[in-house]
Amino acid sequence: MAKQFKFQVVTPSRVFYSDEVEMIIFNTENGEMGVMANHVPMLIANKPCVLTMEKEKEKKYAYISEGFIEVSLDKVTAIVDEAEWADEIDVEKAMQDKKQAEEELLDEKQDLQMKAQLTASIERSANRIKTARNFRQ
Repeated sequence: MAKQFKFQVVTPSRVFYSDEVEMIIFNTENGEMGVMANHVPMLIANKPCVLTMEKEKEKKYAYISEGFIEVSLDKVTAIVDEAEWADEIDVEKAMQDKKQAEEELLDEKQDLQMKAQLTASIERSANRIKTARNFRQ
């Protein structure tokens, strides 16, 4: 059995997840990243993604929005705006949000800041849809 560490996912409204795990996998600007026990301490920005949590050969999956993952010597904390289990996600709403943002992005009158916000919205919606479709129980 691999060594475990304390892992929490915290949002502004709740502690979404808190348990011992052996490994987590998430996305950063530089690609997919995994963390196991005794990882070097760091603070890293994460992208909206499917978060994988592994413990005793069992995997759990959740959607997390952008935020930060803090790795310390004895625990790892994900501080994100949103976190949802696959079965909590309203796929129809996520699809509507994605479509609306894609349509707004086509408007050439959008400034760079708005384009960045719309692109981020599309990425969040796409990852919510991916989580719901691939990992519902």
